[in-house]
Amino acid sequence: MPRSEDFNRDEVLEKAKNVFWMKGYNGTSMQDLVDAMGLNRSSIYNSFGNKMELYQQSLKKYQTDSGCLFNKVEEKNRNAIESVGLAFLYMLDDILHDKEEKGCMIINCFTEMGNQDESLKGLYEANQEHLHNFFETMVKKGQQDGSIRKDESSDALAHYLVSAFQGFRITGSSVRDPKILKGIIQNILKTIA
Repeated sequence: MPRSEDFNRDEVLEKAKNVFWMKGYNGTSMQDLVDAMGLNRSSIYNSFGNKMELYQQSLKKYQTDSGCLFNKVEEKNRNAIESVGLAFLYMLDDILHDKEEKGCMIINCFTEMGNQDESLKGLYEANQEHLHNFFETMVKKGQQDGSIRKDESSDALAHYLVSAFQGFRITGSSVRDPKILKGIIQNILKTIA
């Protein structure tokens, strides 16, 4: 009979997520994880599997946590163009509060490991699909309420917004000036209006 876990799984996974987020997969050693999680190696392996399985669980936790941004946008119940702008403003807030300059864990993962593991590709593709679905919903809504242009398909504009959103996050890793970043948001919104 397997032993029950005598730790808070979510808290420990949060610690692992933060180590991977800061150091990347290849830069994180098992000793880093042991030190951060406060568990011995056998407990980590028994509870989370190998290092790659723990990394994948950490990425899924990050996806769940960061998905709250889109929930906050939808809760505001604004018109579509304002909702798209709000998503970018929430990302701007994340950028400005990212004092350790960790960036987006999903983007970091894909640039480091995207061609090395099929299951990671699946996670990245699922994240892309989630982003695309969110933006396409907003674009369709905006094309109905007149706040977003209709001369391109909602699919094409959603792909543009996904690319812009991810590019904005990457830009925010090196550009920390709120004025410049807000100007980028304004230009993105002008492009779809």
